Amino acid sequence: MPGIVLTTDLSPESKRAFAPVRLLAQRLGLPVTLLAVLEDLPFEPTGGGLMAVYPDRRQVKQDWEKAVAALADELGRDVCTQATVIDAADVPRAIVDFAQAQNADYLAMATHGRSGLRRMLLGSVAEQVIRHSHVPVLVYPPPAA
Repeated sequence: MPGIVLTTDLSPESKRAFAPVRLLAQRLGLPVTLLAVLEDLPFEPTGGGLMAVYPDRRQVKQDWEKAVAALADELGRDVCTQATVIDAADVPRAIVDFAQAQNADYLAMATHGRSGLRRMLLGSVAEQVIRHSHVPVLVYPPPAA
């Protein structure tokens, strides 16, 4: 059954969308799939003659899966029927592709509200998702300052 794909990056900011998405899901009778995308970054184990510890990717993914399951419990398993962690090098594309593959009715996400240099350097996942999604996107911005 299609429903709402709600994204999280495990940050407190991403939880801002939980309450309104829960209410929307209840009103529309739609299930929620909580999605986290674990960015697959290229990692250079040595640099400048120093050795870096390469994180155990399996352990990192297991930790994320536990965290996402806990967030799904917090959201409420009565509406959140699935909690998924996927690996991807391109986070916005992975979100768009996942929502499309799930035949989602809606895609929901909170924005971090970055601006200026931080936005230029870090980019905006929400902006890229909005540009490429064929599924309606609900965006929850940060509270007004």
